[in-house]
Amino acid sequence: MATFYQEIYKVVSQGLQELTESQQAGKTPKNPVSETLYLNAWVTKVIKQQRYDHVVAKTLIDWQKQARSMGKNAQLKSQFEQIKSCYEGIPRDGEVTGTLHAQTLHDSQLKALYGQLEQHDWLVTTEYEVNRKVTHHTDGQASLVVCSAQYAAAFDDSGEMVKPLSLFVRGDTRQFIDLAYAQGLLLYKVTDYKSIVKYHGEFKLFPCNAGTHLPELPAQQ
Repeated sequence: MATFYQEIYKVVSQGLQELTESQQAGKTPKNPVSETLYLNAWVTKVIKQQRYDHVVAKTLIDWQKQARSMGKNAQLKSQFEQIKSCYEGIPRDGEVTGTLHAQTLHDSQLKALYGQLEQHDWLVTTEYEVNRKVTHHTDGQASLVVCSAQYAAAFDDSGEMVKPLSLFVRGDTRQFIDLAYAQGLLLYKVTDYKSIVKYHGEFKLFPCNAGTHLPELPAQQ
């Protein structure tokens, strides 16, 4: 069965490649409007052809809706480029050649993120179990909360990540996403604000960075 991250990487890579081939053949002018119109039509075409696995069907339909509602302003090319760059920028064994191979995550990467956040004056709370709605007072300080029990279950004895892990966040989410990415971690948003930890949003980490939808893209790759 195809995984989302491998299949969506294939989608954006092939979409950009076919756009380049169309331009080289003189069929599509090299300007933002023409490139956007090409990819708008390309998304509709691959949906009709059922070219890609169903795991990316919702994302393709979302892009089709964007194309229909926004037309030349849909900016699919920049989205494709950002997604491709995001996945390629994650450290992994071997080169990326059309197919992404799984990248094992370790608890050391998450602990390194904790340290980076604390250097940026975040309050990192990891010693408590979070199994019901709780209020976490931070006096306005940026905050990360991780359930101790869920953390213990997420990593095996060797430190390899084997189960998803929720991260509860209140603060500069852009900074949080970028610092996580610098440690090789992709974050998948569950909620911006309301979660089991009051006033905190929820993001998830998945083993091998293999979430079931698009991750939060870092600002710079």
